[in-house]
Amino acid sequence: MFKQVIIWTLQDKCFGPNLEVIKGNIKKRFEELNGNIPGLNHIEVHSDCMSSSNGDVILMADFDDEASLKSKDSNELWNTALNEAVIPFIDETRHVEYSA
Repeated sequence: MFKQVIIWTLQDKCFGPNLEVIKGNIKKRFEELNGNIPGLNHIEVHSDCMSSSNGDVILMADFDDEASLKSKDSNELWNTALNEAVIPFIDETRHVEYSA
């Protein structure tokens, strides 16, 4: 099994009345991908990071194998969620992939 952890840091402009809406939309859009991407076993998003954290939203995903992990980058559903819910609001992305 291969795992991916992504940590997103939101742009400063997001910290206001729409913050929870933005975070909630990221969580909803990516968790809806469960069962819809080949080789993706499970995905969960946490948007309730503590203020001491280095990021604002964390995504954790489990894949069958390395090929499945890599192929999600060309998946239309993944890219739609990324382009609509993440890209407009993110300042920085960090990620780690590993086998377990």
